[in-house]
Amino acid sequence: MNIGRRINLYRKLNNMTLRDLSGDTISLAHLSKIENGYRNPGKATLQSISNALNLPATFFEDFENEDPEVHHVLTLLEQFIITNIEKATSLVETLEDNYFHYLSNVHQEIYYLLLKCAYYFKHKDHAKALTTYQTYLQPFLDEKEIKIAPSYIRNAYHYCEGIRHYQMSDYRISLEHYKQFSLNDQSLSVKAALTYNIAVLSNAVEHYSQAVTFSHEALTYYENLHQLNEVTMVYNLIGVIFLNQEKFEQAMDYLSEAENRSESLPNQRLLTQIFHNKGVVMRKTGCDEPACKYLEKAIDLKIAEGLLASRQITYHSLCKAYLSLDRLEDSLHLFRKAKTEVSHPADSYYLLEAFLDYYKKTNNDEMYKASLEKCIYFFEQDADQEPLETLYLKLANHLYETGKYKRAADCYIAHIKRINTV
Repeated sequence: MNIGRRINLYRKLNNMTLRDLSGDTISLAHLSKIENGYRNPGKATLQSISNALNLPATFFEDFENEDPEVHHVLTLLEQFIITNIEKATSLVETLEDNYFHYLSNVHQEIYYLLLKCAYYFKHKDHAKALTTYQTYLQPFLDEKEIKIAPSYIRNAYHYCEGIRHYQMSDYRISLEHYKQFSLNDQSLSVKAALTYNIAVLSNAVEHYSQAVTFSHEALTYYENLHQLNEVTMVYNLIGVIFLNQEKFEQAMDYLSEAENRSESLPNQRLLTQIFHNKGVVMRKTGCDEPACKYLEKAIDLKIAEGLLASRQITYHSLCKAYLSLDRLEDSLHLFRKAKTEVSHPADSYYLLEAFLDYYKKTNNDEMYKASLEKCIYFFEQDADQEPLETLYLKLANHLYETGKYKRAADCYIAHIKRINTV
């Protein structure tokens, strides 16, 4: 993290060779050694470089001078990105407008680039996030130097990498980075948000005991902050953690507590998740009638709140609950409605997987077999292969029942292999 890397970066961004930048005033060997960190440039050399790159001289000359006011703004930006992303926008715009005047210090430039990258990732602006990461950050990032960098850079690096890997579904790597973020001297709101993230990721990688521990820690932080929405969010998360462990009684206790607390919230979006999760608990315990009621409430509320993207997961669960109760007309009506709202190709396959038993229950063997094979083909190519275990078994049973024993045996073997790899 030295001035040489900055010079190298901006030279390449301007499509300049070493010879182009060195001109008549700097030797090629000297410039090469500066870029590789073997020499520190003098003021005259930095002025020549800034002139050649058409950038303010101070951006290069003041590379060692940390500005306390800029550092305060960057610290505030970090807090906003972690706890309230909408507040971060105006600070990002201000820093962008004054980039070369505010960020002359190399460490502060790297700090900002890491935060900006995290900001874009969190806003799901993947194009800008990847451009920032690949074009600006990668030339600076060096794991050896990260380890000896100031603590604020290390934290920003781990947060940026945490959210980057999370959005790539690399939950284990994301968790490792979030856990390396030092919470010493952080505000209570930052501690709460990071601890909650760690709880979510621990649940995702099936470290359930750790997930519960961090959830309760986050709960304490949010209660001290008097943030009722976040407190409710944590109760819902703990309910999900127990649901994933098939500890259904504990799951319902926490989800019911979340439901009670959500009644006083102006925003009902969290309640849609709670109703959905309670419906899933009921389904898994064989209580399909109450499951349908919770899932129907979740869908009605999602429609009222204008939540289109999240409806598919609830349609999926409700369709299965209707079929378990032999409510065939309801399942068909729901399936057709859900199909009109599919926005992602994968959703159509999850929906079809949920609707498969309709064809079996209506003795439509041809559609049942074709739909099974269609789903299997998709999920064999997809990152999420969890549905395959059940799909192979269903197809194997169907083939066996129709006398296709050789193919049935192949599917039973595929099913067994899926069980052994899970």
